[in-house]
Amino acid sequence: YLMWIDCRHTGLSSDELTARLLDEGHLRVNSGSIYGKAGEGFLRLNIACPRSTLDEGLMRLCRTLRQFGR
Repeated sequence: YLMWIDCRHTGLSSDELTARLLDEGHLRVNSGSIYGKAGEGFLRLNIACPRSTLDEGLMRLCRTLRQFGR
């Protein structure tokens, strides 16, 4: 029930992405950097939740990533 999301295209570190998602998208994810060097540039998202919660979280994720992921 975990997703690894490749966000290397944004040019931001996993920690920067995690902070911005929390601040701007009100979405809490795990920074890939806590899982070692290979996790840098990735986010870990727990999807073990009701479908409505997942839908809302994914919309927030997409909306926030679009702001700086071009």
